[in-house]
Amino acid sequence: MMLTAFWLIAYVVGSINASIFVLKMKTKQDPRTLYSKNAGTSNVYRILGWKWAGLVLISDVGKAFLMSAAAVRFLSAPAQTWVGFFLLLGNRFPCFHGFKGGKGVAHFIGFSLFPTPLFTVLSLAGWCVGYLFFRRSFAGSMVLVTILGMGLVLTSGTDFMGIAGVIVCMGFIIFNHKTNLLALISQNRDRDVSNKAGDGL
Repeated sequence: MMLTAFWLIAYVVGSINASIFVLKMKTKQDPRTLYSKNAGTSNVYRILGWKWAGLVLISDVGKAFLMSAAAVRFLSAPAQTWVGFFLLLGNRFPCFHGFKGGKGVAHFIGFSLFPTPLFTVLSLAGWCVGYLFFRRSFAGSMVLVTILGMGLVLTSGTDFMGIAGVIVCMGFIIFNHKTNLLALISQNRDRDVSNKAGDGL
């Protein structure tokens, strides 16, 4: 019963999207209609700059951190990761915003920060490496999510339920970035074809 209540609360908390509130307050526009059309920190940065993007990031990370702290306090380690999944589910399909929201990266950072702070710090460094290598924000996010997943697996022990929850969370975020991944694959394929066509000799 308690676990079900946590799932519901996590979904509702995840459904509160700071980027949508900030954009509507500042510009009366919706981030889901501008630039990348994503309701998240990166898109707010493109539209309003660092100040407001930072506010959105702190909001998303902060509420996920509090949700994680509550889950650690009242639930077993294997059950905690599934609370994280429902938090991500709310962020992606928010009941307050027409079931169209963000991709869950900031929430995953906040949720991981309480049980595994070391891996959270490492994941931020991983984001920088991924971004510098591919010059794409989402590529950095993929590295970040992988490192966070490793940290959460370690905190879940060897319990199948906990590890499965981590894998589902990671897979969900990766699936949310499928358009970005396909675009990168297509770009690299086109570059390879172009290089081969230029090998005149």
